[in-house]
Amino acid sequence: MLAWEGVGDAAGTPIEPSPEAIDALLDIWPIFEAFQLVYVSKGLLLEQEKNASAPSPSGNSAGARATATPAKRRARTARRGKTSR
Repeated sequence: MLAWEGVGDAAGTPIEPSPEAIDALLDIWPIFEAFQLVYVSKGLLLEQEKNASAPSPSGNSAGARATATPAKRRARTARRGKTSR
């Protein structure tokens, strides 16, 4: 069950959390900003960290292994001249 402290109605009577009460509370700009800084921004930072590229064993990165064998000798330069195009 959800609980919160220090939240009440106009008379100061504590109220239970509900979707309507949460919406009304977040309509108050300083409370919205505090909630965003304390909870939302931390979640966004964690999500952003997951988007970093880790070394891939099969991709173009530092952790990739070579999959092709080295060439035995250098390739010859291509001929110049007319092409079939």
